Amino acid sequence: MNVFSGGPSLLLVNPTAGRGRGVRLLPRVLGALEAEGITPIVSITESLGQATSQARTAAPGSLVAVLGGDGFLGAAAGGAAESGAILLPLAGGRGNDTVRRLGLGLDPVKSIRSIEELRVHHLDLGVVNGRPYLGVANVGFDGLANENGNRAAMNLGPFTYLYGGLKALAHWKNVTFTLTVDGKPCTFPGWFIAVGNVGQYGGGLRIAPDALVDDGLLDVVSLGRAGILGVAATFLRSYRGHHTGQSNISLVRGHTVEISASMPLNIYADGELVAALSASIGIHPRALSMLAPAGSPAFSDIGGTGDARPRR
Repeated sequence: MNVFSGGPSLLLVNPTAGRGRGVRLLPRVLGALEAEGITPIVSITESLGQATSQARTAAPGSLVAVLGGDGFLGAAAGGAAESGAILLPLAGGRGNDTVRRLGLGLDPVKSIRSIEELRVHHLDLGVVNGRPYLGVANVGFDGLANENGNRAAMNLGPFTYLYGGLKALAHWKNVTFTLTVDGKPCTFPGWFIAVGNVGQYGGGLRIAPDALVDDGLLDVVSLGRAGILGVAATFLRSYRGHHTGQSNISLVRGHTVEISASMPLNIYADGELVAALSASIGIHPRALSMLAPAGSPAFSDIGGTGDARPRR
């Protein structure tokens, strides 16, 4: 029996995420959902756009389980924010940063088995150049790291973007950014700008470690002047979120962000290429309903004031 109101449940699967991890996990995931009384319509999608469109047409209050990576989850989130469906994120990619930050864990079967303990939370949704995202929008040196990581011949899991970053060090030249937050511009030479909602990306980089996903604000982190060793040290520190005390790190919060640069650069969101700069980034407060643990540190109230999940 479907335990969610409003219509049939849906399971969206990205067949390419994690080099096919989602498809390999599908039988076990489907079995776990059915054991919880949920028999979803299964859709193995052909594109991120299809994930968005299917979540957009889901019934309000219905369950949309999403088995894929961060980019796939962000795409489904854009559609679910419009339809009013409730997302259940399931780790099916390589980095799975949003799932981990929300406290759901990397085993999708265990996440489903704990569904009775989850709560419906209302999350902010970032938007960069009109494209919704959940985790981080980023541009600069880390964008090159992202490109290199995506091209890695081996599945390096959480170390994918560390590998990509080390490779990018050999090719990066300092660039001048113009960053405007809530109408206040700043121009500086630097290495990257990251605009966090969930605040984690790149296989565990806690680039905005104090970002809250329901506070209606974007956490904007930038790295200014630094040598190559300093850049590498910054990224290594960010795995623990210890980089924000550096004198060359800037952290501001705001509702609107504009970014341009002195050379052509691409901006990414949830690990997916969005467009070449310039970029306009905004936030839709509490626009998305999602199942997550009550005590997740990504929410402003870790005591768990999220709504109880729909009952059987």
